[in-house]
Amino acid sequence: MDAQCCCSLELGILISLITFPGVVVHELAHQIFCIFCGLKVYKVKYFQLSNPNGYVVHESTDCSWKVFLTCMGPFFINSVLGMSILLPISIDLMVFREYNNPLILLAGWLGFSILMHAFPSRGDAKVMISRIIKNPKASQLWKVIAAPFVALIYICSIEKILWLDLTYAAVLTVLATGFLIHIL
Repeated sequence: MDAQCCCSLELGILISLITFPGVVVHELAHQIFCIFCGLKVYKVKYFQLSNPNGYVVHESTDCSWKVFLTCMGPFFINSVLGMSILLPISIDLMVFREYNNPLILLAGWLGFSILMHAFPSRGDAKVMISRIIKNPKASQLWKVIAAPFVALIYICSIEKILWLDLTYAAVLTVLATGFLIHIL
C-alpha cells in the first residue's frame, strides 16, 4: 500500500470515528425502511472502524418501491434528522448567542455528523441498478425515478476526493441558518 492510500485510509477512519453518530443513524435508517417495507433484517452492524463502517443485511426483494426506499432511506432520515437538530440550534445561537454552551456544541456536532452520512453508498446504488434499472420486471416509471438517484450516488461517491458529504452538511447548515435569519 502506498503512503497516499494509507494516509487516505487513516483519514477516512478518523472522520468515521469523529462522525460515528451519522454512521449509526445511516444504518438505522436502512433498518427502519426494511421494517417499514416488511423486509426481514438478518444482521445489523451500526458502527465499526473498517470498511464498510456499518451495514444492514436484509431480505432481498424485486419490488421497486421497497428497493428504492431501503436504499435511499439514509438520505431522507439523515437529512431530516440532521436539520431537525440544527434548526433549533441556529435559533438558539441567533437569539441567545450562547456560542460556548457545551450542549449547543454537542448538538451541533451531532446534527452535522448525521448530515455527513446522508448519502447512500455505492453498494446501495448497485442494488438499485440490479433490482430496478436492469430488472425486466420493474416498471419504466421506477427506472426513471431510480436513475437520477443512482447517478447522484455515484457522483457523491467521489466524495473521497471532493468532500461532498462535508459540503452537503455545511450547505444545509448554512441554508437552514439563512432561512431562519430571513424569517426572523
